[in-house]
Amino acid sequence: MDVRWNSTYLMLKNLFPHKVPFTTFIHANYPRGEQGELLLTQEHWALAEKVFKFLELFCETTVALSGVYYHTSPLMLHYMIKLAIHLKTYANDVHLRNMVQPVQEKYNKYWRDISLLYSFAFIVDPRAKMKGFTKVSRKLGNLISTDYSATRLALE
Repeated sequence: MDVRWNSTYLMLKNLFPHKVPFTTFIHANYPRGEQGELLLTQEHWALAEKVFKFLELFCETTVALSGVYYHTSPLMLHYMIKLAIHLKTYANDVHLRNMVQPVQEKYNKYWRDISLLYSFAFIVDPRAKMKGFTKVSRKLGNLISTDYSATRLALE
């Protein structure tokens, strides 16, 4: 069954505080699988926690960029960098590699070109300016192997 990533994140978030009773329930009612192994082990919990940690930044980003009482456009490039670093960190993980690769491809497809709206919003943010945009575009370019010098030149 296909489940959206945010539903998976919320289910895991609400499950972890009840890890011990849930494990006890599973072991009491379903003691062993067909080969005699436990149906729920510490390795399963470790993998679930790894998936939870991977999805956590996506949830944080979604919440931050869905705000209605503050400007979100200047935040976009900050979160683009956070996500690029995050994806690069998990790209070689043995358990998550098959999940991360399509996400990375989709990320690169959509963010190969930085929207001028987000560029202008970042530059007019008093914390960033053009110098900050130059740093951010170089860092992001290094993370996803893209050259943003044409975007920087268009904005100067």
